[in-house]
Amino acid sequence: MLSNKEVSKIFKLMADLMELHNENAFKAKSYANSAFQIGRVEGSVMQMNLQQLENTPGIGKSVASKIIELQQTGTMQVLENLMQLTPAGVLEIMHIKGLGAKKVAVIWKELNIESVGELLYACYENRLSKLKGFGEKTQQSVIASIEYYQSNLGKFHFATVAVEANAMVEMLKEKLQIDKVSLCGDVRRMTNILDNIEIIIPAGKEVVNKLEPVNFFEIEKIEDDFIIGKSYGRMPCKIYFSNAENFYYDLFVLTGSSDHVNKITTQIKNQQFQFQSEEDIYKMAGVNYILPELREGGINLETIKNNALVSDADIKGVVHNHSTWSDGKNTIEQMAQACINSGYEYFVISDHSKTAVYAGGLKAEDVLRQHSEIDDLNNKLRPFKIFKSIESDILNDGSLDYDESILKQFDLVIASVHSNLKMDEEKATKRLLKTIENPYTTILGHMTGRLLLSRPGYPIDHKKIIEACAANLVIIEINANPYRLDIDHTWIPFAMEKGVMISINPDAHSIEGINDIHWGIISARKGALTKTMTWNAMSLSEIEIWLRERKIKKGI
Repeated sequence: MLSNKEVSKIFKLMADLMELHNENAFKAKSYANSAFQIGRVEGSVMQMNLQQLENTPGIGKSVASKIIELQQTGTMQVLENLMQLTPAGVLEIMHIKGLGAKKVAVIWKELNIESVGELLYACYENRLSKLKGFGEKTQQSVIASIEYYQSNLGKFHFATVAVEANAMVEMLKEKLQIDKVSLCGDVRRMTNILDNIEIIIPAGKEVVNKLEPVNFFEIEKIEDDFIIGKSYGRMPCKIYFSNAENFYYDLFVLTGSSDHVNKITTQIKNQQFQFQSEEDIYKMAGVNYILPELREGGINLETIKNNALVSDADIKGVVHNHSTWSDGKNTIEQMAQACINSGYEYFVISDHSKTAVYAGGLKAEDVLRQHSEIDDLNNKLRPFKIFKSIESDILNDGSLDYDESILKQFDLVIASVHSNLKMDEEKATKRLLKTIENPYTTILGHMTGRLLLSRPGYPIDHKKIIEACAANLVIIEINANPYRLDIDHTWIPFAMEKGVMISINPDAHSIEGINDIHWGIISARKGALTKTMTWNAMSLSEIEIWLRERKIKKGI
């Protein structure tokens, strides 16, 4: 039987949904007031008859009849009707602290956002602050509320965990006076999504006494081989015990993946050997050392033996960025200057196109005015260069949303899907193929539209798409925003095999967002992306030649 508190929540939800859908304001307020009163009633409202309910302060005839309906059917038809009108993701958004029904309605209707993850991403793109009645302060508050909400769901983006995990290692080293403390498990393999921090220390259970009084780790469970607790940021954390003799072997095994470990250990004759490093393990197995991020399987390591994986230092330019011309926080000049200060050679400005009205997309006349500003900035900032680009919306039929007279004004075009995401594989693949075949499409942006932990990508035939990119000289983006990381790293080897170059792009909406390139590098390395196949690892002069030659080949 429902408690009064639970009944109160049901009426509060009904009131909120009525407000969300702009239903009768008087009734919505009445239900909200009744929700408050029901929570204060001493006896169980689920055991009262109609007369008792009507005589209870704060519960009128209408609410009393609804409670009787709840007693008899377990639900209320009005609530059921409202629930059917409300996407599940919008209901979840209503759990975010600080967002009332009216604000949720604006977010849903104005930005077409239907999940918490989409809302968080919109905040990082600076879109929420542009809505009437919100602003920067509200946007930052929403970000904090969402991050708190998600931290309680048990799944985390790697970017959220990485900084805290590395800090935990350093704190443990200092507290225990041990140098060999190391990350292991998913966090060491740098997987996109993980549910805890795993650490291994070359010490036994006796160290627990040293950890109990610290403020960076709260112990919840103690076992012979490990302890479980919460990190200083309240993330689940597991610390494994080892010893000096077995440390590197234990580190190898606990890092995983299980398939990789099994493949290597079957080659080792004597697992009791005291390894002095992980390299010794691979040497005994008769293979070259394999980096933790590559220990997932599915990668032909022979193809990268003589080719260095791409690294942060290899990136020469920052591709796919937004400015105050659309939904960015900073001006083009501010973004460009930040790139100069970081040692980059070029910057590709790719503001939203005209279809993205919600993001202040550029109309044709805006494009020409922006290009004039870029010309002035290039004269001022030379030898650094700002390339003229756009993130052109892929329309429902696969067309780009400018005509040729505008498209030919750009140095390059990034094409991305932002609307009508609910497609089957046939529809999505056909839509992207038409875009790829457009001679002006230079880069395919976030190719599946996924938002990690909140929105799966639309299904596509990856092989067909990648092969089409190869045939049409189209680059594929790794969208380096840690909430996207799209294309998935598992498809990078196939792209390289087909000769498709990859561009690691931050999709930056602020100066700070430029740093997201780092997360893209990690994802790229998990897919064994080499420097030679990374488009924006090319120098400015190489990029200029590449773009010029492509236009000649395409006849544009």
